[in-house]
Amino acid sequence: MNAFELSDTTQPQLISTTELAKIISYKSQTIRKWLCQDRLPEGLPRPKQINGRHYWLRNEVAEFIATFSVRGNL
Repeated sequence: MNAFELSDTTQPQLISTTELAKIISYKSQTIRKWLCQDRLPEGLPRPKQINGRHYWLRNEVAEFIATFSVRGNL
């Protein structure tokens, strides 16, 4: 099984930019650049902004990974 599990309720429901970068194998600065240029990859949900920081919902990221791993793009 993948280390990133949706069913694990002990994990927080929000994922930071750094955590997302590790999950999708990109650098966090690349994700920040995508946000600044409004060029997120197709299917990656927009993050929530809390205290000036970006956070993604765990279930939305899981859907993104499931969709693109089936396509072979991630």
